[in-house]
Amino acid sequence: MLYQDVFHLIMWHETTLSVRLRCITCDTPAKAMLKCIKQFSGYCGCDECTQKGNWEGRITYQQVHDLTLRNNVSFREQHQPEHHHENAVSPFSNLQIDMIKCFPADYMHQCCLGVMRKMLLPWSQGKSGHLLSPAQLREVNQRLRNLRSDIPHIFARKPCSLEELERCKATESRQFMLYTGKVVLRGILPETLYSHFMAFSVALCILVSPHLTQTHNVYAHELLTYFVEQGRHIYGKEFLVYNVHSLLHLTADATTYGSLDKCSAFAFESSMHKLKKMVRSGNHVLVQSTKRLQERSQIPVQTSEEKPIQLKHPNNVYIVSPTSCCEVLERTNSGKLLCRVFSHLTSYLYEPCDSMIYGACVCGPSKMEILDKTNLQGRSMILEDGHGRKVVFSLLHDLD
Repeated sequence: MLYQDVFHLIMWHETTLSVRLRCITCDTPAKAMLKCIKQFSGYCGCDECTQKGNWEGRITYQQVHDLTLRNNVSFREQHQPEHHHENAVSPFSNLQIDMIKCFPADYMHQCCLGVMRKMLLPWSQGKSGHLLSPAQLREVNQRLRNLRSDIPHIFARKPCSLEELERCKATESRQFMLYTGKVVLRGILPETLYSHFMAFSVALCILVSPHLTQTHNVYAHELLTYFVEQGRHIYGKEFLVYNVHSLLHLTADATTYGSLDKCSAFAFESSMHKLKKMVRSGNHVLVQSTKRLQERSQIPVQTSEEKPIQLKHPNNVYIVSPTSCCEVLERTNSGKLLCRVFSHLTSYLYEPCDSMIYGACVCGPSKMEILDKTNLQGRSMILEDGHGRKVVFSLLHDLD
């Protein structure tokens, strides 16, 4: 039975609630515990396919093509006994859910904190031939610092330098992976490494966007397959650890759920600080949280259907059409918007594809126009690329 068809009834204060189990979102170690399977560090640790790992100083997955995928039936019947813990059955197996599709990959842990950091480390701190020179690192860090004033407030954090990599959070890695990395690395990172990074970055740009996931998912999978295969030649066999291997299964999960943000841990991670504030001591933590949530549910909340239009830099940049964007400057007496419109956007990059596909364009000349708020189609930001050009990026990831 598909996950969309599973409903459960829960009684709450004499009210019957209908609950649908959409998916279980967690990091890889937690997923192994919930499914009662071997950890990712085991030889049969992949929860999506039956490939057996190779030891290259750590468990790696060298096979890239012709993978034998797991499915709900093969999992429940334990066709590969080495993947399961002996005499242990997941409690989720008692539910009528798909034990593979209902446990999608979480790109927050596997891509932002996993693969992206795995590339940044050899560039900034590695001992291999991929380490950037001190001058190159200073230039990258300076570019990142210069971008801080252009990052809108919908990003929880400003860009951090590579010197702060060990303290870098997932949201900062996502920002680098999807947006700023394309700008700050261009012309500094060797062309082979930059092209390899761009295959990864563009694929993730596609898979975090509901529209692009629908229209370009096949291309995203081809890019990720290329990235994994080429990574072995660039960084060696030890590069193909579980997080890198899992990219081969990422497109299927994004397609199933609509985009990667629909099944990621970002929404839960952003709520953690709210939950922590509800706890005053270490005693009866769940009781404290429940009481605070109940108190909040009794307070009427005023919600607005529309988010207000921003008028101050850097939060006032919006997409108007595929070939134009604008900065909203002020609201007129008639309710219209006075905007600086960039109407001749051109492609910023052409490798591995035309960057206009994922909304990265160079701003041309601008002119002042009066627009209606209905002309604004989505949020974006304008970044200086270090060569005097303004580059507009459509914001693709979930902004909530």
